[in-house]
Amino acid sequence: MTFSSNGGPLKDLTMVELSQRIPSFDSEDDALSIILEGTARVTGEAFFAALVENLSKAMDTHSAWVTEYLEESQQLRALAFWANGQLLTDFIIDMDGTPCGDVIEHAEFVHHPDNLINFYPQDSLLKQLKAVSYMGVPLWDTEQRILGHLAVLDTRPLKDESRTLKIFQIFAARASAELQRLRAENHIRKREEKYRRIVETAREGFVLLDKNYKIIDVNEMYCNMTGFRREEIIGKTPLDFSPDNHKDFLMTNRKDLFSGKFEDFESLVTSKGGRLIPVLVHSNILRDDKSEIIGKMAFLTDMTEHKKSLALASEIQKSLLPQKSPNIPGLDIAGKNITCDEIGGDYFDFLGDLECQDNHFDAVVGDVTGHGVDAALLMTSARAFLRMRASQCGGISQIVTEMNRHLTMDIFHTGRFMTMFYISIDVENKNLSWVRAGHDPAIIYDPNFDQFEELKGTGLALGVDKDYIFDENIKTGLVQGQIIAIGTDGIWETFNKDGEMFGKDRFREIIRNNAQMGSSDILNAIFNEIERFSLGVKAADDITLVIIKIEETSREGGDWQI
Repeated sequence: MTFSSNGGPLKDLTMVELSQRIPSFDSEDDALSIILEGTARVTGEAFFAALVENLSKAMDTHSAWVTEYLEESQQLRALAFWANGQLLTDFIIDMDGTPCGDVIEHAEFVHHPDNLINFYPQDSLLKQLKAVSYMGVPLWDTEQRILGHLAVLDTRPLKDESRTLKIFQIFAARASAELQRLRAENHIRKREEKYRRIVETAREGFVLLDKNYKIIDVNEMYCNMTGFRREEIIGKTPLDFSPDNHKDFLMTNRKDLFSGKFEDFESLVTSKGGRLIPVLVHSNILRDDKSEIIGKMAFLTDMTEHKKSLALASEIQKSLLPQKSPNIPGLDIAGKNITCDEIGGDYFDFLGDLECQDNHFDAVVGDVTGHGVDAALLMTSARAFLRMRASQCGGISQIVTEMNRHLTMDIFHTGRFMTMFYISIDVENKNLSWVRAGHDPAIIYDPNFDQFEELKGTGLALGVDKDYIFDENIKTGLVQGQIIAIGTDGIWETFNKDGEMFGKDRFREIIRNNAQMGSSDILNAIFNEIERFSLGVKAADDITLVIIKIEETSREGGDWQI
C-alpha cells in the first residue's frame, strides 16, 4: 500500500514542501508536545534515540525505528530502535522479504494497517513481536537519493487516519534532515581526519597560519625540528621563530606572502636551543567557499644536511677566486663576488701571475647563465680553460677565441653559455685592450672631466659558436685617477621591495661620489648601497665587481714584470 498527499507521492516532496503541507496544531495537542519536548534539544545519534521513543509514544505503537541504508550490502543499519519501552541501537536489518525492504526497494510509503504477518510469512522477527500493523516511509536527501527509512510497528491494527499520517510525516521530515546533517558532518570529520593523518605522518614540518599571520596549527615534525612543544608555538607568528636578519624579509614581504607570490622560497627558523635551521618552504593560500583568504599553509623541509654539502662546495669555489688584491705598481685593484645561493656562476680572476704576462696586468669577469650548482660547475670548467690558455702566451683575442672553442665543444648541447669581459692594462704605456664576449661593457670614469665612457665592442657570448673569432679593442691615454669598473648584471638588475631596479645610473653615481677613495672603498660603497637598497628582498642573481684605479707610479724608467 502506498501513500499520496494531495495527489503527489511522498518521495517527490522536499523537506520544505512536506512541512508546508502539514497544518499547524493546537498547543494543547499531546502528540505534538511530545515531539517538540523530546527532540528539540538533541542532535546526532541522541536525536534518533529521542525520535523513535517519542514517535512510538506519539502514535501509541509497540515499536519505532530509524535506519540508514547500506546500499553495497543491501541492508539497513538501525540508528535507533525503540521496542516495548526499551532502546536498541546499531544493529543490521535484512531487507529481503520484509516490509522495510519494500519501503527501500519500491521507494515508497508502505502501510499495512492489519494482518501484517500474512504479507510477510518468512519474516521471523514479525512473528516474534506478534506484529499486526506496520507503517514505513523512505528518507530522502535533497537530490532524491534514499538515505534510510523510518517505521513503526504495533501489535494492534494501525488505522489509516489523517492525523496519524501527518504526525508520521513530521517525524520523517525531521529524521531525514538530521540524517543528512549527520552524514555531512561525518564526511567533513573523515576528510579532516584524513588530512590530519597526512599532515602528521609527513616527513616535513607543517604550519598553518590564519589571516592575521598567527600560527594556529603545527604537526609533530615541526615540533621535533624546532624543539618547541605545540603549545609553545600556537598563537605566535613566524617572526617569533626567525633570526633578526631574516625578520626584515618576512616583514617586508608579509603582504606578498599572503598573495601567493612566494609559493616556494628558502627561509631560516630558530630552534629552541638557538640553532639556525635552513628550511625550504612550500606554501599555499587557503580560501573559503567565497574565495576569501582565510589563512596560509606551509610545509617546511629541513635543509641542514643539504646546506652542509653546499657550504663545502662554496668553500672550494671561493678558493678558486683571488684571495687578495695583486700589488701592481700604478694600479689599485679590488674585486668581490657574492652569490645569491651558496654557490654561483659568476667569476672574476686576476691573471698577473702567469708566466707569459709581459708588462701588463690582465683581469677577467665572467657570468654563466643561471646560478646554483650547474652554473658553478660550468664556471669552474671555464676558469680552467682560461688559465690553461692564458699561460701559453698570445694576444687576448687569441686567448678568448681558443677558450671559446674548447668551452663550446663541452657545453653547446646543454644550451648554456657564458659572458665574459677580458681586460689587459699596460701601465707603463698608459693603454689598455679588451675583449667583450657578450658581457655588459666595462666603464671608465675620469674624475678630471667628470665623464663616463663605456668599453664597448662586438663579441658573442662564449659557448654559442665554436668558430667565432673575437676582436681585440684598444684604448690609449690612461691618466691618474681614472676608475675602471667591470661588473655583472646582478648589480644593476637588483630590485628593492617596491619593484624598483638598482640601475646603472645609481651605480655610476656611487663611483662618482667616491672617486677620491681607493678601489676597496669604492667597491665596499657599492656593495653597501646594494644591500641597503634591496633590504628585505632576496637576491635573484649573483653579483661580481672588479674596480681598477689608475695611480701614479714612482718608478723612473726601466722594465717591470708582473
